[in-house]
Amino acid sequence: MRIDLTAAAAWLREHDNFVILTHRRPDGDAVGSAGALCMGLRQLGKRAVVLENPQFTPLYRPYLRDCVGAMPENPTIVSVDMATENLLLLTHEPVAGKTQLAIDHHESNDDYAALTAVRADYAACGEAIYEILRMLGVTIDAAIGEALYVAISTDTGCFRYANTSAHTFTIAAALKTLGVEQYKINKLLFATKTLARMRLEARLTETIEFYAGGLIGLCTMPQAMMDELGVSEDDADGVSGFARSVQGVQIGVMIREVEQGAGKISLRTGDSFNASELCRTLGGGGHRAAAGATVPGGIDAAKQAVLAAIAAAGVTL
Repeated sequence: MRIDLTAAAAWLREHDNFVILTHRRPDGDAVGSAGALCMGLRQLGKRAVVLENPQFTPLYRPYLRDCVGAMPENPTIVSVDMATENLLLLTHEPVAGKTQLAIDHHESNDDYAALTAVRADYAACGEAIYEILRMLGVTIDAAIGEALYVAISTDTGCFRYANTSAHTFTIAAALKTLGVEQYKINKLLFATKTLARMRLEARLTETIEFYAGGLIGLCTMPQAMMDELGVSEDDADGVSGFARSVQGVQIGVMIREVEQGAGKISLRTGDSFNASELCRTLGGGGHRAAAGATVPGGIDAAKQAVLAAIAAAGVTL
């Protein structure tokens, strides 16, 4: 059942013993949202943990503070920033079908939870968490504020993406007023690259494929490439939009080899295309300008599938 944020806040106030779920390869929004919600609930005297996810990376894990823990007995299960349970880690699949509240901002959320609070007009799930914490009377301290800023800034590309709204800026301004050191976070997340990341971008530049007269840019990232270049998960963070940054490209495709030999497709699109609709035909989803899907059969199968989906949408390859 769909509920609004006010009802979600009331539900959280009435419950306790929370475990908060995050998706595979959790990004800044997932981590920041989970950490902020956990710290806020604890401030209210409630028991709460963010379920350990071995894919939390060194870049983002610090914003979880001491929130990470194991599954408690008889938990109240809440997910953040997760549109479908297909995004759960394999080790977390035993909780599938048991999520009681999903807090999200993806328009493609498939209502897997008993209660779902989605604000598709928000650029980041962190915006929804901020509003819920305010409704609960939580004091946004430095730790919570940093987690929220990470959530919002990462899902907006440091406020560069079209999803950035006046509401986004209002929250960012409020967090700054509360003492969040945005320069420190921005420098770390957006203005610092390892040598491995720079080598990865050079390799992607050399191997990018163009279709439809340059309208489509497609990059592939096999595990062998990552191993050769020494690329970590943090190095790969945010690389999904690499092809979209090329002049003239309106559909940027990144295909990465992931677990069980599957091909993970990430789409970034311009105003004339809907990434979420394209990925929905492949079993995925997301937002209009940014979405993803995972296809069995590896990179080659994923490439064929995404190009077929784009062609079916009327683009001549």
